Amino acid sequence: MRSNASQRAFYSFLILLLITTSAWLALADTQAAKVLVVKDGDTIAVVVNGGRQTDVRLEGIDAPEHGQPFAEASKEHLSGLVLGKDVSLDCAATDEYRRLVCKVLLANGEDADLDQIKAGMAWHYKQFQRLQSATDRAAYGAAEDEARRAHIGLWTDAQPVQPQDFRHGTRSGICLDNSDHRIACSDTYEGPVRANRRSGIYHWPGCPNYDDIAEHNRIEYPNALAAEKAGYRAARNCP
Repeated sequence: MRSNASQRAFYSFLILLLITTSAWLALADTQAAKVLVVKDGDTIAVVVNGGRQTDVRLEGIDAPEHGQPFAEASKEHLSGLVLGKDVSLDCAATDEYRRLVCKVLLANGEDADLDQIKAGMAWHYKQFQRLQSATDRAAYGAAEDEARRAHIGLWTDAQPVQPQDFRHGTRSGICLDNSDHRIACSDTYEGPVRANRRSGIYHWPGCPNYDDIAEHNRIEYPNALAAEKAGYRAARNCP
């Protein structure tokens, strides 16, 4: 017969399992929602599940921040697409601010996230593209390339600043591969990286937190591959 302590531990485990499973199912399923507020070009507030309000970060895109050129235009464009409308949320994660990270689909199946990129009102968020499906990753990348070549929206600026650079005070260029497809500049970097034992994340020169890692948590690797083989993942706030 189990002791009281063992029973409590067992039931605590079952409760945690149920909570975790419910949260996973909520993210894995497409949810119906109504858009109440458009906060900026990549963030909205919606009501779901008969009255619960939550913030949603549009997956796969990064729109100009307040104070950047095209920030208001991006917000207005997204408002025209979704404000006050019933949408479907295809969510697969939550971010550090506890927002759902979702693909926002209109009633006809149109992808509002992708529409923002096509209109030159958002960047394809290369640093988080691994979280997308291969199909979405290719479609978003191709849409951005087309908008850039046509000088639409934010691409009318000869030297547009990536929102993440604006947020962190960094500066990165526009890195292109041989087919004129924009890639994360880190994809071309093959030098040493610095990992953080505590966070399990590695950084490279140019990352906002590269020099912030305490010495007792710092470990150097000759390249990203070596860091990943050791179990570290790349920082997602780097150029």
